[in-house]
Amino acid sequence: MRVRTAAVAAAAVGALLLTGCSGGQGSVGGDTLTWSMWIGSSDDQKVWDGVGDTGAQASGKKVSLQGSPFADYWTKISTQLGTSAAPCIVTMQSLRVNQFADGLLPLDDLIKSTGFDTGAFDEGAVKALAVDGKQYAIPYDTGPMLLFYNKDAFAEAGVGAPEPGWTVDDFQAAATALKKKGQVALATTVEDIFLEGTILSVTGGTMIDDSGKVALDDPKTAEAVDWLAGLVKDSTATRADGADASADDNAFINGTAAAVVGGPWNSLDFKAKAKFDVGVTTIPSPEGAQKTYSAGSGFGISKTCSDPAAAFTAITAMTSEKTLATLAKDGRAFPARTAAQSAWYQNAGIDGAKAALDSALASAVPLPGSADGDKLNQLLSQYGPQMVDGQKPAADVLAEISRHLGK
Repeated sequence: MRVRTAAVAAAAVGALLLTGCSGGQGSVGGDTLTWSMWIGSSDDQKVWDGVGDTGAQASGKKVSLQGSPFADYWTKISTQLGTSAAPCIVTMQSLRVNQFADGLLPLDDLIKSTGFDTGAFDEGAVKALAVDGKQYAIPYDTGPMLLFYNKDAFAEAGVGAPEPGWTVDDFQAAATALKKKGQVALATTVEDIFLEGTILSVTGGTMIDDSGKVALDDPKTAEAVDWLAGLVKDSTATRADGADASADDNAFINGTAAAVVGGPWNSLDFKAKAKFDVGVTTIPSPEGAQKTYSAGSGFGISKTCSDPAAAFTAITAMTSEKTLATLAKDGRAFPARTAAQSAWYQNAGIDGAKAALDSALASAVPLPGSADGDKLNQLLSQYGPQMVDGQKPAADVLAEISRHLGK
């Protein structure tokens, strides 16, 4: 079933609901849809303004972008949702949708009434933005956790390009070879999505169960963190920086570390900024046990949006094949809409990127969301360096974080 055009969608939903409409800021003056989005730079602003323009053209309303740095975004949106200050269109990350679902409008009725084809999207990406069977956002990007590496540093150390599916033992051997050349192998982080992705790959440990409950008593989780601490102690990994979530990216880009865990959305940024040849492969796993998390983001509608029909029409255009292909070419997203994914591969400019993504996607599972997800990330920022840097046993720090979460 093809996606109906935005104009048809607008007509179809015109008679629909104004459920929960309280005349909030979501429709300023009746002709504007506010849209919240995390923005990292002026280049980001320009790209996302273009996406907003597609929504404006489709809905017939101005789409006003409210940008915030990623670290501030979640604090801001948590105070806005449920109030008249809430934006109409809300950008939502899959691992945090559980936390904010109460302030978002379920989209199922709009999807059904407009015939919007969610089957045109990666199935996992769609499911990742649903809570208790209700769809709260339409995905624009998705992707598995990957390992980006410095091809030049690996070659200089005599380490061959790591093939997708390489093992923890392979990584250890590469790290030893890199150390002999004075090169740190891995940039560590305590940021939830990347730390959890590393833990799942290395030992199969988890921090959030399938029901969305934070559970930090899995021995495999502590085992993986202690493995990272061993790398730090051995000077084959950087120390984690809880205050600066971009420290690992910067360490990779400036050559301090030869590898870093990231997502497809990082690829073109790394390639543009690094002064070396960037490679990508899967995160090392035990032999025959490759596994990784996937995560993504999408656009939802706040419950206090005064015109959800127009907002949904805008969202259908903001997640169209044309829009997502453009985002892919700009390196901002690996498209959740499968027909647009080829544009990302064509523009990635990294040899082996498709093989790495295909291999990772084959074993990827959606990173579970949790109502305590943002709080967990804050606590990891505060306490995580103590365990990743080896100052305290991981089991002790994880237990302390659990106590702060009231678990």
